Amino acid sequence: MELRVDELVGRTIRRVRRVHYVDPGGEADTASGFLELRADDGFVALFDSGADGRSIRVEAREWVDPFTEPLTSANREFVRKHGRWAVFDRSAADGYAQVVGNTVVAVHMARAGGKVVGVDIVLDRCFVSMRVSLDELRVCVCAV
Repeated sequence: MELRVDELVGRTIRRVRRVHYVDPGGEADTASGFLELRADDGFVALFDSGADGRSIRVEAREWVDPFTEPLTSANREFVRKHGRWAVFDRSAADGYAQVVGNTVVAVHMARAGGKVVGVDIVLDRCFVSMRVSLDELRVCVCAV
């Protein structure tokens, strides 16, 4: 379900998850990937790069792993050869821990060609800035 990002305003963030690509050798590319924010009231916002490779897609839902067990033999072989996306709880990780416990004060969107190309979430003591670069969502968390 598409989300109006202003629905985040006034909510306190309780969990931060990132969805990263994990290569066949088991190495996660933590430089990019989906961002999922869960508020204290259970509200979830999921951010990812859009299909056009330039815009940001925002949805009101948790990320769902398309490769949950039990895998078909074809899916198992695909994952073995190509890797998969996996979710990581980053709530206590450097750069993300400062988001947890903060209330969203404002959300600003940058638009180009009628599409959202940037999202800045302003919280009590930090802000989260998102942009798409080369088809991948890039996230920066900064103190204020």
